[in-house]
Amino acid sequence: MQSWEGRWPLVGRQSHLDSFRKELSDGRIRGWLVCGPAGVGKTRLTEEFLGLAAAAERRTVKAVASRAAAQVPLGAIAHILPASVDMTDPVQGFRAVAEALSGLPQPTVVLVDDLHLLDNSSAALLGQLLDSGTIVLIGTARTGERTSDVVDALLQRGDDIRRTDLDHMSRDQVEELLQRVLEGPVSRRALHTLLSTSDGNPLFLRELVLGAVAQENLTLTDGVWDISEEPLPVTPHLKDLIAGRIASSRPSARPLLESLAFCRALSLSDATALADRADLEYLERSGIAEISVQGARVIVTLAHPLYGEVIAADTSALRRYDLALLQADRVESHGLRRRDDALHVASWRLAATGTAAPGLLRQAAAIAMNSNDNEQAIELLTAIKPDQHTIESRVLLGRALMHTGQLERAEAVLAEADTLAGNDFEKFITATTRCTNLFWADPDPAPAVAVCAAARAALSDQTAAQQLRLMEGAMLTVGGSPVEGLRILADLPDEPPQDALDVWLATISAKTSGLTFVGEVERARALAERAKSIHESVGEGKLLPHPVMQVAPLALALMEMGEIDQARELCLRAADGLRASHSPVARQFLAFESARAEWLAGRPVSARRWYAEGVVTTRTYRLDRVARLHLSGLMACAALVGDIDTATSLIPDYEASGSIGALPGEESVGVAWLHAARGELSRARDVLRTAADWARQSGHLVSEAIALTDIARLGDPKAVQERLAEISAQCDGALTSARARFVTALATEDPQRLMACSEELEHMGARLLAAEAAAAAANAWRRRGDTRKVTSATGHASRLADRCEGARTPILSTTGEAVEPLTKREQEIALLAATGKTSKAISQLLTLSVRTVDNHLQRIYLKLGVRSRADLALALKYEETSAQS
Repeated sequence: MQSWEGRWPLVGRQSHLDSFRKELSDGRIRGWLVCGPAGVGKTRLTEEFLGLAAAAERRTVKAVASRAAAQVPLGAIAHILPASVDMTDPVQGFRAVAEALSGLPQPTVVLVDDLHLLDNSSAALLGQLLDSGTIVLIGTARTGERTSDVVDALLQRGDDIRRTDLDHMSRDQVEELLQRVLEGPVSRRALHTLLSTSDGNPLFLRELVLGAVAQENLTLTDGVWDISEEPLPVTPHLKDLIAGRIASSRPSARPLLESLAFCRALSLSDATALADRADLEYLERSGIAEISVQGARVIVTLAHPLYGEVIAADTSALRRYDLALLQADRVESHGLRRRDDALHVASWRLAATGTAAPGLLRQAAAIAMNSNDNEQAIELLTAIKPDQHTIESRVLLGRALMHTGQLERAEAVLAEADTLAGNDFEKFITATTRCTNLFWADPDPAPAVAVCAAARAALSDQTAAQQLRLMEGAMLTVGGSPVEGLRILADLPDEPPQDALDVWLATISAKTSGLTFVGEVERARALAERAKSIHESVGEGKLLPHPVMQVAPLALALMEMGEIDQARELCLRAADGLRASHSPVARQFLAFESARAEWLAGRPVSARRWYAEGVVTTRTYRLDRVARLHLSGLMACAALVGDIDTATSLIPDYEASGSIGALPGEESVGVAWLHAARGELSRARDVLRTAADWARQSGHLVSEAIALTDIARLGDPKAVQERLAEISAQCDGALTSARARFVTALATEDPQRLMACSEELEHMGARLLAAEAAAAAANAWRRRGDTRKVTSATGHASRLADRCEGARTPILSTTGEAVEPLTKREQEIALLAATGKTSKAISQLLTLSVRTVDNHLQRIYLKLGVRSRADLALALKYEETSAQS
């Protein structure tokens, strides 16, 4: 922890440092200005510049401009002026300073932080020293700040001063920085939370991480840094930084800032009622507030989410009360014309007085649910008194609680609604929500199915009863009995009926997953794409927690179609869209599919992050439905990268979790690979055989194929070859067929077929399997004594394995020695030959005999496993690409 409080790495800034070092060495640099908003690392970068100058044995000095120093002429730079210089006569003084500094061998390097705050005298003196070549000026300036004409002249000197504009860090830069500072992988959820809260501001990010670690909001769990659901603490230093920034605004803007902190967003007309346009213009120019267009409205918001937190903490409770009622009255005076007006007014009145009209609260909660803001819906609905609830509002509360993972509390609310339901409609909406909640709460689908069956028996509406029957089929399909469930879901149309859209959306995802389970992958993909399109078109807040739930079955089908990279990208985009919504149920399911895609791609470190996130979500919300799958995957990933201690530590939780029946062949992958990492291959295969038998009995063909493939990878391909061929004939998924061909090639030890499998699997994105196929081919050719092909296959396997994040498997460990490296002379000849030059041309360039060149080429070809200059060019091109990446 202590080491983190020092300087953080300059992520994404190395090119600037390299350019400065080169120009300083060449003597070409006269000045360098670094501009950008507050907190993006301007000072840090320029201090690195100053350090490079000092390392080059240049004299260096630093000054910091400020508004206070600007009140005194030369106040900011007085300490760097020679003591003997009299500045009462500016002309003679400027000349004397130049003469005093010009006696040095090299120009003095002067760093001035916050150049835009310089007084005119300091700016004029620095300009003269710069023009005379006496100094090299490095400075920082905040964008958007007003300066005097003299300072403007210093900052805008054309080519005399190089300019670098810094902005907030990108997601990739934030991720790189976090992993380097924390020295370990960071969950996607932690990355998103820190990125969105800091807005990519390096200074804010640093303080947030330090505060989160100190308060144990950010912790290392199962080898992955993950973040809690609690708001990130604002450190005193960060609070002071923000408060100082806000304090620079005019006092007359304070009412607007307080309203923005409390209300989050105001229309332009409401904002100008609280502050004049000059204040608003200053807030926008200084980066404190933002003005944007949303549809037909112009909206004013605070520029950074942390600004509101700091302002609100400094606002009294009475003032917040007044602000809430004032804004509620203002919006109501317009007649609640816009869709979200009722939500805003209800929230403001609730915050101010603790209550609001029951009808307004119900209306606002429905709006919040339709926006997937389940937490706000819960806050609004729990403010309704028990005798003022309707069945619909109770069900809505149950759904919101369910979607946020509060399953026990949701069951209590929905069970009460069930007893109070009078007509068929009330019984139907209560039963569909209650059975869904029970299904997510218990790995055994029986209680949920029982609720559906009981409700069906009590309904007189046969259409509603049929919808409940489809719900039963959905729960059976993804609850361990896909064959039986799909038989019921055969009555589910491919297009949604308008009077039962919620049920169709809830059941179609189960049907598409079930079709993939049993090997009807092409139909599953087409149906999943259609369901995703329909759900996205109707919006959010229906029976499902989030439209992203339709992504999970689509990603599953894409993986089995052999489009693993496409599935990965789909999951990543969906995860990014889900972050703004507090939907742990949806997040957990998506985390599993994301992890599964990374695992199949041969990326255990990336998969581990997703599995770990799923495990944390499970533990936080007691979401047991897919807990065993997440724990198994996390165990497998840790074992595959050699972290046996972490994998072993997961066994108690794994054994305590219940099986959900879905993907049974994959529930045992973690235990199997832990045995394999310990060298217990026979035990690993026994675990997988049991899992494969279970999958076969329940009709999970794809899951069975995965277990059987792993048996082959762990040393016994002949035992599973025949069964995998049978599964391949029953499934239309390309990945299952590729698995079957791979296992057959392993069993027959056919190197040519293994290399063909390697190319096919690599094209599908299954790079670890592809690497194993190439490694197995190398071993087969080694037994046949074909050295050249051994070298070629080994090189291919090594290149693929390098993209698998350190994964090691028994097959890869048998590849023997790595490809022998080229000598410097061989590298030189290889590069020339790759460009198409003849041996004679190479001999003339290197002053060698043609025979010597040819001998070198033969050794090069042997080492790289190639036969011609064309093959050599491709090999060298790949090596260059790998090195750059």
